[in-house]
Amino acid sequence: MTTPGSQPSGKEPQPQDEPIRAELAPSSGNAPRRGGLHALWFTLKAIEIRLRFIVVLLAIFVIVGGWDTIKNYWDKWTRPSAGAVTAAGDGTEFYCPMHPKVVRPTLEPDGSIPKCPICGMPLSKRKMGEVQTLPEGIVGRVQLSPHRIQLAGIQTVEIQQRPLTRKIRTVGFVGIDESRLSRIVTRFSGYLEKLYINKSFMQVNEGEPLAEIYSPELYSAVQELLIAAESKNEYLVNIGRQKLKLMGIDEREIDEIVRNRKADYRLVIRAPRSGHIFAKAIVEGDRVEAGMMLFEVADLSVAWIEADVYEKDVAFLRNGQEIEATVEAVPDRRFRGTVALVHPHMEMTTRTNRVRFELENPDHLLRPGMYATVWLETPVQDIEPFRTLLAEQQKPTAADADDSTLIALQKICPVTGNKLGSMGTPVRTEIGDKSVFLCCASCGDEFKERSEHYLARMHTVSESGVLAVPERAVIDTGDQKVVYVEREPGLFEGVAVTLGPRAESYYPVIEGLLPGDRVAAAGAFLIDAETRLNPAASAAYFGATGGPHADHAPAASPGTSPSAPRSTPSAEPKKPTPKDLANIAKLPAADRNLATEQQICPITDEPLGSMGVPVKVTLNGQSVFLCCKGCESKAKQGAEAVLKRLSERRRVAAHGNVEP
Repeated sequence: MTTPGSQPSGKEPQPQDEPIRAELAPSSGNAPRRGGLHALWFTLKAIEIRLRFIVVLLAIFVIVGGWDTIKNYWDKWTRPSAGAVTAAGDGTEFYCPMHPKVVRPTLEPDGSIPKCPICGMPLSKRKMGEVQTLPEGIVGRVQLSPHRIQLAGIQTVEIQQRPLTRKIRTVGFVGIDESRLSRIVTRFSGYLEKLYINKSFMQVNEGEPLAEIYSPELYSAVQELLIAAESKNEYLVNIGRQKLKLMGIDEREIDEIVRNRKADYRLVIRAPRSGHIFAKAIVEGDRVEAGMMLFEVADLSVAWIEADVYEKDVAFLRNGQEIEATVEAVPDRRFRGTVALVHPHMEMTTRTNRVRFELENPDHLLRPGMYATVWLETPVQDIEPFRTLLAEQQKPTAADADDSTLIALQKICPVTGNKLGSMGTPVRTEIGDKSVFLCCASCGDEFKERSEHYLARMHTVSESGVLAVPERAVIDTGDQKVVYVEREPGLFEGVAVTLGPRAESYYPVIEGLLPGDRVAAAGAFLIDAETRLNPAASAAYFGATGGPHADHAPAASPGTSPSAPRSTPSAEPKKPTPKDLANIAKLPAADRNLATEQQICPITDEPLGSMGVPVKVTLNGQSVFLCCKGCESKAKQGAEAVLKRLSERRRVAAHGNVEP
């Protein structure tokens, strides 16, 4: 047997045993050995010292792992009675502006303002039945049950950036390029002695002779130049040469006259450019007067097409834009060109704008007077204001920019989609070297957890596309355009949006929406009709009061409750998500089975666990689970209606039908 003063045979002492040995060592070095009793005491003490660490670790594990359960029991034991709850005030209640279904009729047991279990913001106070003031940019809000959503055929889609191209088709006519049109006009009077080109529409080359004119005025001017040249008077020579230039004589021909000392009284008219003779106003032997038009020469290597576009398409046109055109004479050929000019005025009678297109025409297949069909394709991101928005997104933020400037540039909270300032003073947060503003402090944690996702939501336009919303999702009231966004399952908000011109079957978004928003693409008109037919719809959420006249409503008949959900028992209930089931799993085993069977809160119709660990109450001797504490008072007030509703749901789940 091992004693405190001996070592086990064949085994070295372990370092971890030293503290134990130090604690159990006799205070005196010459203490007598105590035999077997002392050895037993030593063994028990060693086990106790080793196990105390294990016990502490197990206690910590139990407390951390079962904290929610402990907290639920604590709330149950410390929960004040219905009469001891501190009321919010006479005829008042608390609500969350961001999650309107969260309503609390009382203060917390300690007298503090309750907080939203979803976003953690302190709730706002209002009078019972008061229509909620919607945030800026929100024109309506309504919550629909899954059954009503299915009956209305409402479908939602997630909007993202997409390449949008506006295709424009118009018809015009081919014309002559005015910059390649020349008119030959005489600058003196005389007689047409010889006509080299005596047919219209003949093709000529630059410098080719067209006609020969005899003029006494020309003869006199040439004689004056020769006399001045013989007298060697440079001043008179320069005057004579200048006079001939003004009469249309080429510099080369003047040099030849001076060199040959011969007065030529005939002038040869030459083609100023290559092209076709489109107009010939003389015949051989005619008398010509100063200022008379003789020929009109046009170069057809480049042609114009003049066409009209509608007023709504003018924004998609820009100079230099590439186009394609076809003519009936050459149906298998597509001519390419560019937008040369968008006329600066609009035709009042037709409400169209004239546009000029310029096309290469080397084979002269495009002939003046032909009708032509023109196609244009314009990427939406290349027009205003999207070009400016893209430039603002790509421009680095100035280091000394103040908060008001940055808020004006950002405009919308990337987490909630609400306008900055609609929930109070925006909260500034830093991600790397970038400053981002949020609508409220509760968005901070969510933003930091998914910063890359929310930073991407701040960019509505890029080089490859723009944020686009389906055309059928837009409600045009005349004064504004509204899109219904599904903020939560079944909760739709009507958002006033600013949209660009329609392209394909989409509208590009200028302001009001963010990438990732889910919009009602089908059934939007039915949602809009619901908010218009029921003016209190913006405050009529599951868990809210019964509207402005709730205090004067008739007493509920048996089987009904003012706080009962608006969907019928036959409505398909929402299914708990894995996160909801995780909250239900935090209940004790017996309660967990009952909550899993019940699934839905009978007050809000929301899945149990969607607002934290479910709350257990006893109604007429039966255990009922609620989504949150805020539903407790309403459940007790309408206990019979709640129990009947749960019974109906159990019967529906068991038999799959409901009696009419």
